[in-house]
Amino acid sequence: MLGDVRVEQSSGSNRMTVAEYLAAHAIAVKSVDRAQAAALGIEAPVPAGWQAAPEEQFPGATQVLVEPGLVEGGFAPNAVLLVGSLSTRIEADALLDCSFTDARAMSGWVEAEASSDPFGGHPSRFIRGTFVAEQWELAVTTRYIVVQSETQYLVQLTVTTFADHADKLAFDIDAINTGLLHTI
Repeated sequence: MLGDVRVEQSSGSNRMTVAEYLAAHAIAVKSVDRAQAAALGIEAPVPAGWQAAPEEQFPGATQVLVEPGLVEGGFAPNAVLLVGSLSTRIEADALLDCSFTDARAMSGWVEAEASSDPFGGHPSRFIRGTFVAEQWELAVTTRYIVVQSETQYLVQLTVTTFADHADKLAFDIDAINTGLLHTI
């Protein structure tokens, strides 16, 4: 964990992205809908003021939350949960190590925290930082988890806000991230 240390990361990493790793190992990922994910104990809690977007609005996403009270320039703070069943069992840490590559490749990435600690008893990676998209500086947290059961599931939860809203939404961001898994 880097704590308060801010480290500028270069985008020139030798590691594969998650998508590259899955492709290189011929692993298919089948999207899991919200009801199936909830039955597995995987669900992003909805903080006060946030709304769940209709499932049909974001095909392939398990759950999308938005905070409509802080929309600027057409962008709303959001949380996107993706859950997919893996076609083949994998070595979780090898796949999860690729997750940091995805974040660190974003334009203007400044890392605030990175962790390889398990989450809910499952292998996990967590990264927090800021990046630049078009004219906006955005703050993001992303957690990847490989849920170990008879079938393995790859879980990705990404919460994105304007960087200058991160402190204002810190409680909500934490609630979404820490409340992700239950009853597993």
